[in-house]
Amino acid sequence: MKIFEMNDCDWVVGESLEQIKLAYLKDYGENAEYAMELTDSELDTLIFTDCDENETPTGGKRTFREQLEIEVAAGGTFPRLFASTED
Repeated sequence: MKIFEMNDCDWVVGESLEQIKLAYLKDYGENAEYAMELTDSELDTLIFTDCDENETPTGGKRTFREQLEIEVAAGGTFPRLFASTED
């Protein structure tokens, strides 16, 4: 699985750019023509904040790479929204 930046506020996890573009259009009605896969550097520097884990030692914060490993291990349906700065 890979993480793709869709716009200034959304990231989606899926297998390919084509797959996530189709899913994003279907789910949000938005064209993701500028979507791009995150680089290794971005996976290690972007911080994922889990709002439900405020009691953890890290305050629910981890790198995008760490969160991707958690989500892949948990399974489920892909592609799906990975993170957003919007509520």
